[in-house]
Amino acid sequence: MSRKVPALFLPWLLVLVASGAGPAAQGETISWDRDIETGDKACQAGHYDEAESLYKMGLDSCRAKLGRTNPAVARCCVSLAALYKQQKNYSQAEELYKEALSIREKGSRSNPTAQTDLAASLDLLAGLYRIEGRDADAEPLFKRSIAITDKVFGVNSFAAGAAARDLAALYTDKKQYEQAAALYQRIIARTEKKGGPDCPILTPSLNSLATIYSAEGKYDQAEKLIKRAIAIEEAELGPKQPHLAVLLETYASILRRADRENEAEKMDARIKIIKESVSP
Repeated sequence: MSRKVPALFLPWLLVLVASGAGPAAQGETISWDRDIETGDKACQAGHYDEAESLYKMGLDSCRAKLGRTNPAVARCCVSLAALYKQQKNYSQAEELYKEALSIREKGSRSNPTAQTDLAASLDLLAGLYRIEGRDADAEPLFKRSIAITDKVFGVNSFAAGAAARDLAALYTDKKQYEQAAALYQRIIARTEKKGGPDCPILTPSLNSLATIYSAEGKYDQAEKLIKRAIAIEEAELGPKQPHLAVLLETYASILRRADRENEAEKMDARIKIIKESVSP
């Protein structure tokens, strides 16, 4: 069963889809836009050399026709950068992400609605830095993105959720559990306010916060959270879907940390049944 995106998320998703669409969003047929779209299809089909050639052609055409600081150029940069990131050509990806960020920083000064594009660019560059292990460079970018989206959409919106989760993961990796927990608590609170206490989108954050509490030795709090996540997931998708196994693995880990091996083994048995049921 596929999980539907709640309607309350759609405004933010539409902003991201429209980000950097430029004149093509108004129905014009533009050569660079066709190159990027065809490049996307080639990339999805695994034809990466073809995709790179198309992305480069689109970027060069866009720069020549619209100038190097046009917002549409940022979109082309992001497409090519994403391909380089996938291919682990991180230096080339970084250069393009920075170009897109610079364009969007300038554009956001004269157009407040362009700040959502700026936040997206900050997230992309920060995510690249995370892959490279450059957490000190990623952290301030995530913070800027969160600040922008909170200002544009309000502190109780979902818009800053992705950046907040990424920053919380960064803090978790660095064992800065207090900062990570505070972010997950904030994400959970805003999700509950908008989607209710049983919103399925709560489960990843509940799982992450439970993992942090377990690492801190707060086993009762961790167990309460993971049991809640499991209940939400079972009610939404049933007792034998793959993601439930991930939650059960977290629960088994918590039980083992708390020296409750017999109960952990019961979780292991459930996990085995789920994985066998989805195996080809």
